Parts: sequence; C-alpha cells; structure tokens
Amino acid sequence: MSIRVKKTSTLSLKKLLLANPWGFVIPVILGVVASLAGVALLGISGWFISAAGLATTMGVGLIFNYLTPGAIVRFMAILRTSGRYGEQVTAHNHLLGLLRILRLWVWDQRVAKDPANLHEQSRGDLLQRLVSDLDQIIRWPLVVFLPWVYALLSYVAVSVLAYFILPTLLWPLAIAALLHTLVVPYVCGYFASHAVHVGQILGVHRRSRFVSLFSALITLTIRGHWKDYAQRLDQLDERQRQTEIRIQQAVSTGRLLAYVVTIMLFVSSFYLLSDYQEGLNLENTGRWTLVDGVQGTWVIGFMLSLLAVNELVLPLVQSFVAQGQSQVGLRRLNQLHQEPNHQSNIKINTIQRMKFTHWRGFHASSGMGNQAIDFQVEAGDTVWIRGMSGSGKSTLLASISGDCLSSGESLINSEKCDVYSNSSYQSQLSYLPQSPYIFQQSIAANLLLGDPNATDTQLWSVLKAVALAEWAKSLPNGLETLLSSQGRNLSGGQRKRLALARLLLRQSPVLLLDEPFDGLDKATIETISHSLQNDYKPDVLILVSHVGNRLGDTARVIEL
Repeated sequence: MSIRVKKTSTLSLKKLLLANPWGFVIPVILGVVASLAGVALLGISGWFISAAGLATTMGVGLIFNYLTPGAIVRFMAILRTSGRYGEQVTAHNHLLGLLRILRLWVWDQRVAKDPANLHEQSRGDLLQRLVSDLDQIIRWPLVVFLPWVYALLSYVAVSVLAYFILPTLLWPLAIAALLHTLVVPYVCGYFASHAVHVGQILGVHRRSRFVSLFSALITLTIRGHWKDYAQRLDQLDERQRQTEIRIQQAVSTGRLLAYVVTIMLFVSSFYLLSDYQEGLNLENTGRWTLVDGVQGTWVIGFMLSLLAVNELVLPLVQSFVAQGQSQVGLRRLNQLHQEPNHQSNIKINTIQRMKFTHWRGFHASSGMGNQAIDFQVEAGDTVWIRGMSGSGKSTLLASISGDCLSSGESLINSEKCDVYSNSSYQSQLSYLPQSPYIFQQSIAANLLLGDPNATDTQLWSVLKAVALAEWAKSLPNGLETLLSSQGRNLSGGQRKRLALARLLLRQSPVLLLDEPFDGLDKATIETISHSLQNDYKPDVLILVSHVGNRLGDTARVIEL
C-alpha cells in the first residue's frame, strides 16, 4: 500500500502517522514483541538462576527441571533479537516511503507556487527543508512514538507480574510509569525547547551561508573579505555548538532523573516486599524478611524486569529533542504550502491563434521587462523577436510560456486564457530558455524526458537534427554516456542543442526558443534551421536571436 498525503493539505504529525497505518502496524507489532521479549528475558533469567541456585543449595538440583526454563530463555532471546531486527527493517522501509511522499509534497508546493515568489527562497533554505527538515520529521515515529509505546506496554507487562506477586506493588509502578513516560520528558522539554528551536534556526542559517559561500568564494578571495566571512562562519559554528551543549546537558539531566526514578522504584519495591522482624531478646537483633506468601525467586525476576524497563524508558528522555525538531520541521515545511491555484477551465486541443493585448512580461524581483505591446500569432507563423540588449526579448518569450509574471490580456483561439494556470495550454508548447537544465543522467535519459516512448532510432534522428549525432557516436558509450551535474562536461552550445533535441522529441505545436543559435558555427545553425523548417517544423515558432539565420528570411519580425 502506497503512502498518500494530499498535496493540497498541510502537514501534521497525525497525518504522517496515519498516512499508511497498515504499513506502520507491522513495525509497531514487531517492536512491541521485541520489547516485551526483552523484559521477559531478564525476568525469567533472574527467576531461573535464583531457582536453580536455591535448588542446588537444598540438594534437589538433580530433580530440578532446568530444560523448560532454559528453552524459554533461549526463545525469548531469539524473539528479542529477531523482533528488533524486523522492526528496524520494516520501520525504515515505511519511513523511506514517507520520505519519498514528503519530498514529492514539497515539489508539488514548488510547482503550485506562482512565478512571482518562486525564486524568493534561497538555495540553502530550500536545501535545509529538503534534507534536514524532512529527516527530522520522519525521525518522529522512531524516536518519539515507538519508544513511548514500548515503555508504556513494558510497564503494563511488569504490572501484571507485580499484581500476582504483591498487589501493593502497583502503586510505585504507576507513579514511576507516570514520571518516566510523561513528567521527566516534559520537564526536560520545557527547559530545552528554546535551545532546540534555536538550534534548528541556526542550522538553516549556517547551511544557507555555506551554500552561498561556494558561489561567492572567488569574489571574497579577490577582494580580501574571505577572513571576515570565515570569522562570521566560526562565530555561527560556536553559537550552534553552545546550543548543542545546552541540549545535551538537558538530555543528561533527564537521564539522571530517569535513573533516580528507577532507583526509587527499586527502594520502594524492596520496602513493600520486605518485613522487619524484631529479635526475641537483646542478643538477637531484628532482621528483614519477605512478606508472607512472596517467593524470593519471583522477587529476583521482578527486579531484573525493572532493569529491562529502565532500558526502554531511557530513550524517552531525548524524545523532547526529536519532538521539538519535528515541530520546527513541520512548521517550516508548511510555510511552503500553497493553496490550489484557480485553474482556467478552457480546454485547448489545438492552437490556431494567439493574441496578446497590452502584453508585458516582467520579473518580480526587479520589475524589469519589456514595454507593453500588442501582437498576434497565427498557426503556421514563424515570429522573430528582435531588439536591443536589455529590451526584454527573453522576458517577453518567458511570459508567453508562463515562466514569469505578465500583465495584459491573452486570447487563445479567441478565448481569454491564463497562460500560467491553464494546463492544456502548457501542454501545447515547449520552451527553451537561455540556460536549459541538463540532468546528471545519460544522454538517452535526458532525451527521453521529451518522449519516454521514443526509440533509439528517434533519438539518433533528433540528435542528427541538432548536429550532435556524430559527437554522440564518437563517445565510447554512445547514448548511454553519463553526463555530469547540469551538463558541466558539455560546452554551452552542446547543452543548448541537447535541450533543444529533447524539446523536438515532444513535437509540441508551439515552440519557443530563446537564443538557440548562440555560440554555434554557421554549419550547425544551418542544420538546425533546416530541421525546424522540415522534419521538426512546429505549427508556431517564436524565437529570440541576435544571430542571423535562414529562419529569419520567412519570419515575421517583432521589434522591441
């Protein structure tokens, strides 16, 4: 069963916990079995060892049945080990699926974000949300929920044993359970919650600083500001280190309190189980004995069971850290939440006419763009947008594709259409920006993004159309050659042509090209122009280019 979280809803720990309940039940059951087996292992072992020693002392060791308890001890040991292993495997499998759906949720929010605010988020902040915040959130079931369940059920199991030994033992057990599972974690969390939240914020700031450092390292070094920047980074590291120290001090204090509670539980249990008998005369001093009806072997088993319970409650001390980190992570991720955009209900099957009235594209950060213009494009047209540098040619092209903000009115087939939110309009066009993205995959994988069903013959054909076929054939692995991140092992012209080939595979009716011939020689320009006029000719071609080409001979020119 797949994990599902609606992309239009906000995140909460409850929703994440119930996203795939049946997938989470298996690790919970295995973890409970392993935890109870661990408690039973120590309890039965204590009873077995003490009973065997008592039988030997009394001279009945030969008739003492050690096979059955020994087999039970081995079975509990196997059950604890296998259960813990199974719990870890199934829990991490569940959490990896949860991590996948959370990352897709973040991507859905990015897609739903309007272009005006898409680039407001820094790379470091986005990286923090995708890596650190998500990791903190998915740790919540493992570090907070599951340990609490294990500790509570272990106390229930020991309470059942205590009831059969001496019912009055339930009082100290109930008080210790309350202190271990609620009071101690709450007190630690109360005094350390501020440090946890500050630590998360410092982590975001620190990651953003380091990410921005790589892009500005050369400038900082040339201008001699590297030492100042490094000093600020050191100060940030020191603040984060001090915050982590405060958190660890709170955890250590919580562990100490948990041990104190366990010791007090031991003392109170011994007190309730024992009875002081005074001596009959002055020479015979009093002595402590077990109360009537209580067997010493069961007392040993009970006390060792308490040690196993103590092992299960110790992780609860640091649960407040994971709880605080998860809450901060959820709050930060929910800041990405976008309300569903109003989708234009106009269905566009083909584009016969595109009319833009008083149309202006602009960037949100600077407000710069082209001057408002009126123009119309018919099916079969080739439009060449020209103008001086900085006149807004690329911005105008991006606004037509819906890749940046725009103002004015757009009519598609004589019907008003929002070019950004209308999915049927978006499916009709392909847009090549000046800096296209090449993924760190093979040449074939990058091309197949345009058409996942394309054959090798089609891939070679489209590479030939952009004058890359001979280059690809010269590579040892051909189409399976792995490209570096963002295509860094390609030249600028090769990156742009590979991205253009990917678009041509889509065979979109409308093709928008921003400087497709920049940095190319005349022969390559001629090859691409011929392909765009013949085998890969779109219904509408709109291009921005300062390089002369044969497409311009028949193109309608728009001057900015």
